[in-house]
Amino acid sequence: MNQHPKLRFVEAIPLDYEGEQRYALRDPSGLAEDLIVVSGEALFILQFFDGRHALVEIRAEFLKTLGALLPERKLLDLIAALEQAHFLESESFQNYKSAQERQMLAQPARPAAHAGASYPAEPEPLRQRLDSFYKAGAGWPVFQNSKNGVAAVKGLVAPHIDLRVGGPCYTHAYQALAQSTPADIYVILGTGHGGLSNCYSCLKQDFATPLGVVKHNAEFIAELARRHPYDLFSEPLPHRTEHTIEFQTVFLQHLFGGRKNFTIAPILCSYAYPMLTDDRFDREHKIIDTFVATLRETCAMFNAAGRRVCLIASVDFSHIGPRYGEEQTPNTSFLQRVNDADHQLIQAITAVDARQFVDATATLQDRYRVCGFAPIHTLLAATSAKKGKLLKYEQGRVDDDKSVVSYASLALY
Repeated sequence: MNQHPKLRFVEAIPLDYEGEQRYALRDPSGLAEDLIVVSGEALFILQFFDGRHALVEIRAEFLKTLGALLPERKLLDLIAALEQAHFLESESFQNYKSAQERQMLAQPARPAAHAGASYPAEPEPLRQRLDSFYKAGAGWPVFQNSKNGVAAVKGLVAPHIDLRVGGPCYTHAYQALAQSTPADIYVILGTGHGGLSNCYSCLKQDFATPLGVVKHNAEFIAELARRHPYDLFSEPLPHRTEHTIEFQTVFLQHLFGGRKNFTIAPILCSYAYPMLTDDRFDREHKIIDTFVATLRETCAMFNAAGRRVCLIASVDFSHIGPRYGEEQTPNTSFLQRVNDADHQLIQAITAVDARQFVDATATLQDRYRVCGFAPIHTLLAATSAKKGKLLKYEQGRVDDDKSVVSYASLALY
């Protein structure tokens, strides 16, 4: 038994369980597939599962704060349940993780994890669904090229909200791609919701979609890794269930499949603004600065060789309401404040100014939980684009209309 238990990063979701307050523990990385429901007392105990507190110290903290004895057996049962569910850092978890990595990387392509849930799993129903999004959104794709007077899109911001909520908003971003000279390589900068130790994770694997396989560009990825001194491949598993790259591959395949050959470089990004503003995160700051410089150089090299690269940031903006920890359902005046805050960030994006984007986020202190800071910052810091344009902004209701997520499509030229 681990005498100094250490909890992995998990989310605690409040819920009403048989009339009592309980908390569902969830692994946002998707590594641990099951939920565990715990009491408020257990949640209190878990704050001491930091790898430093011994079991006797945890029991002492429980007695000091709650004024009651914590039976040793109860504590040991909690540890055993967490260990079995792969929620603890341990040798057992590392073995489980390694086995999962081997199994994932042995597949010829990363499976479409959200097919059949967020979008249809069969080709024809999926085409019809995506066509309906264009009809409700930007209109049918109109294919042109920059030689006809339309500027080439160098960067794109597209939503990653569930397609069932924000599907039509995506089409404004992809209509811009249709009207631009198509790229040869789309670098998809996805939001890594589960966190990454090296801020970035690149996957050397094709992506399966119901419309066909989207090929990864092994040459671009190898060049990126050669130039970047930090490991880009040590955390493949977050890609397994992460939707933020998958949704973009579906739209790209629908738009260009059979029309234009293209490849992707799938990269998850995960860091918050303090890692660029607080000296305590010097290591992360160096990784981020190094990566964006490396990405910028690699894109320039391929562009110079006649292989055009386009960067896509897969992001959502604000998350508000009970689902995200707030007590009240957002009203009209609150949604207007969220709109104003989002447009401060959007103004920095359209100016293609990474520093302005960081400063605006820091000023707002990420009050509304923007889910996409890292991909947007990476895009702005790495792109050669000079100006941006907001194409569509929306606030979509989720959770039976009690909570709201905002999202947008923008093009950088």
